[in-house]
Amino acid sequence: MPRVTRKEADQHRDDVVEAASRLFREHGIDGVSVPAVMAEAGLTHGGFYGHFRSKEALAAEACAKAFEEKRGEYDAIIARNGNDKEAARVEFIKSYTGKSHRDAMGLGCPAAAMAVDAARDKPKGPVRTAFAAGIEMMAQKVPALLSRRKTIRRDEALARMAMLVGGLVLARSTKGHEISEEILQAVRKSLLDD
Repeated sequence: MPRVTRKEADQHRDDVVEAASRLFREHGIDGVSVPAVMAEAGLTHGGFYGHFRSKEALAAEACAKAFEEKRGEYDAIIARNGNDKEAARVEFIKSYTGKSHRDAMGLGCPAAAMAVDAARDKPKGPVRTAFAAGIEMMAQKVPALLSRRKTIRRDEALARMAMLVGGLVLARSTKGHEISEEILQAVRKSLLDD
C-alpha cells in the first residue's frame, strides 16, 4: 500500500476535524465514537492516533473549528450587507432564531450545541478552553450584529448573546412542541424590537 503524502495526511486530518465538528455538535462528544468520526471522514479507525493524541484533543480542535466557521459566517453577513448595519443585524437575528438553525444542530452554533460538553469538561480542560475562546470570539464579533446603536456595552452584548444561545437551546430541547417556535419568536421579537 503506498504511503500518503504530507499534503494528503494534512487533508485527512482536516477531514477528521470537519467530521468531528459536525458530529459532536449534532450528537455530543460522548454520543460519537472515534470509529464513527473516522468513518464519516472516509478513513479507517486505525489512522486516528497518527493525527490526534486522544478523542479529547480532537474534540477541542473540533470545537475551535466550529467557532471559526461561525466567525466566517458573521463576517459574511456584515460584508454582504455592506454599510447597512441594520440589515446585517436583522439578517443575523432572523437567521439565528430561524427553524432551519434550530433543526441543523450539526451545522449550527457551537455555543448552543456544545455548551453541555464544555460544562462537563475539567475547568482547564481542552474542550472547555476551546469553548471559552469561542465564546470570547462571539463576544467580540456578535455585538455589531445585536444592536442598532453604534456601540454596545459588553455586559449588554453578553446578555443578548446569552438570550440567543439560551433561546436556541430551549427551542431545540422542545422541538416538536408548540413552545419551541414560541421561544424562537419571542427571542427574535425581543432582539429585533430593541
